[in-house]
Order: sequence, then C-alpha cells, then structure tokens
Amino acid sequence: MEKTRNITLGFTLIEVLIALALAALVTTVLTIGIKMIVGDWQRTEHKLEKKFDASLALLQIETALEGAFAFLYPDKKENKNYIFFEGKKDSLKWVSTVSPKRDRKLTAWQLKRGKDDRGLQVRITTAFAENPTALLEKVEPIELFEGFSVNFEYLEIEERDKNTENEKSTWLEEWDGKNLQSLPKAVRISLSEGQTEENPLEIIAIIPANEHLTLRPIKPQ
Repeated sequence: MEKTRNITLGFTLIEVLIALALAALVTTVLTIGIKMIVGDWQRTEHKLEKKFDASLALLQIETALEGAFAFLYPDKKENKNYIFFEGKKDSLKWVSTVSPKRDRKLTAWQLKRGKDDRGLQVRITTAFAENPTALLEKVEPIELFEGFSVNFEYLEIEERDKNTENEKSTWLEEWDGKNLQSLPKAVRISLSEGQTEENPLEIIAIIPANEHLTLRPIKPQ
C-alpha cells in the first residue's frame, strides 16, 4: 500500500516579509511620484492664474487708455484751461470715459511704479471740474504686478512728408498735456519680471481722441 504524500500549499514567513517590503517600497515610490506631480501641477496652475489675472488687469488699463479724454481743467492763476494728461517714464495720469463701475462718469486714473521701482500702483477716482491730482493722491492704491519693472512710453506722430506721404513716429519718455495741449497718439506700457525676461508683458493702447478736431490748431488755407 502506497503512502500518501502531504503537500503543504502557502508561503513561508520569509516570502511574506519580502512581499510586504516590496509592497511598501512600491507604495512609497508611488506616493513620492504623486506628490511631485501634484506639486508641479499646483505651481503651473498658480503661474497660469497669475498670468490670467495680469492679462485681465492689462486689458482694463488698455481699455481705459483707449477711452482717454481731452479733459480740460481751469488754472485760476493763469486764467486758462489745460488738458489733463501727465505722462512720465515711471507714471501716468489721465482722464478716461471708461469707468470700472461702468457708469457714465469721467474717471481719473493714475498708474505709478511701486516701492523700489517694482510693481504697479493704480489709483482711480471720479473726475470733476478741477485738476484731479489732489483727489487721486487721497485714494488708496491697488497694488498689481508685484516684482515687475514698469515702463511707460508715448507715441508722437509728426506731420506727413509731402514727398513720401509717410508719417514719422517717435516713442517719447514723457508727455506733458498741459504744455503740449494735446494727447499722444498711443501709450505703450511694458512690464518685465526680472532683467533677462525675453517676453515681457506689453500693451499698446491707441488713443482715438488724439485726432479730435478741437485739439489741433486750424491751419489757414
């Protein structure tokens, strides 16, 4: 009579420990990988949100510049009216027909470099009959584009050459509306984050009111 062999099915203790160790190692690797992916995603998402917010802010500023108005304020000492538009390399003040509240009131805007010449401070107030500068200085500024360097330029269009019919244009660092009694053809605002950024944020806002007939002297025919 043949003896029946007893075959034991299962794992030894060493095999179980090895399997647990491998499972723990795989879990650790997966956890680290997921954390890295989530971290990269969050950083990318944050950058996209910053660029999206920056684009919206620039769009609002561009619209307000395109609505720039030849706002005349009285100078009681000189008994004259002057156009309110003060453009410099580091700041800009003007009156626009565009209001963030979407009402029909004229709005005074001020854009200015922030502390240490970084970032952009925005002030907005209702424009009345007087020079809006004093009212703008009382408004709490909105801080935008932290860490960015900001630069303003103003486009001057000279008279056409009779021979070529071409216009000569020049970007200026300043535009004094009081002395020039006119508005620039356009305003360019450049914002760069760091010294070596290849693609800075930039808007070029064309000012249609530059062509207003009341801003140009009538030439005798």
